[in-house]
Amino acid sequence: MVFLSQKIKLSQLQEAANAVCLNETTRTRYEVAVRNVFRKYKALYPEPEIKPFLQEIHAIEAIYNQLNQKTTSADISDVIRRLQQEVNISVSISGNQVRETDYVDLGALDFDKLRLAFAKSRQKNAVVFDLQAAIQKKLEQMVQQNPLRLAFYEKYKKIIAAYNQGKDIQAVQKAFDDLNAFMQKDLTPEMERALREGLDEETLAIFDVLKKPELTKAEEAKVKEVAKDTLATLKTELLNIDRWRESLQVTAQVKILIDYRLQWLRQEPYSDEDVDIKSLLVYQHIYANYQGAGMSRYG
Repeated sequence: MVFLSQKIKLSQLQEAANAVCLNETTRTRYEVAVRNVFRKYKALYPEPEIKPFLQEIHAIEAIYNQLNQKTTSADISDVIRRLQQEVNISVSISGNQVRETDYVDLGALDFDKLRLAFAKSRQKNAVVFDLQAAIQKKLEQMVQQNPLRLAFYEKYKKIIAAYNQGKDIQAVQKAFDDLNAFMQKDLTPEMERALREGLDEETLAIFDVLKKPELTKAEEAKVKEVAKDTLATLKTELLNIDRWRESLQVTAQVKILIDYRLQWLRQEPYSDEDVDIKSLLVYQHIYANYQGAGMSRYG
């Protein structure tokens, strides 16, 4: 009987949290209001006048905690697992059911099954809110690794802007559909692009800076080799120096090395001006992402 009561309370708590998560605006307003309640409660405690309101305060706090218990570990895999567990639908990955310990490979995810699971969910608001938070976290990491991915982030922000203007369940459904399509058509292919190009994430970022539109396969292969050679030489000779960015001598050496390695591009379809610009862009990328002594934003 106690277990049943706890289960009912949890269900009610999830419903309350879901109602708050209609969009970013409604959730933010609730959290601001809750923090205001907490401040007033602490200011009055332990005066007897607050005792009649303790049950309401505890309920408000429980909803607040429910909203924030997943914030620090926002992850796309986690959101998908929780959705399938809620509705008991196997969101398949290469024919297998997603288990609690699985890492969800978006490239092998059955997006139709994901839509079916969402259609049966009773926590649609919360699912969309958590999903957009998880996608944003992943995108921020990807843009930090490669600033040229900013276009993906801008597209995502348009989806979220429309979602935050929504007032009903139809807006929530559209937000999920848009996020689902974004994962399938934009996020997943970009996450897998380094593998398709035969590069790691670090070298892909350099390659993206160096490449030009409409390169032939042979030209593209040459640019990849220049990207690999440039980054490997930098990491071996200069970027392993602790706090290299604070040394005018070392930063000058980094610039010279980049310019020297990019000389291999000084022929069609690259002009001298192209190479000079690319050299500066590569240096700016290296300066922003490599701190020295083996430390970088790539981990």
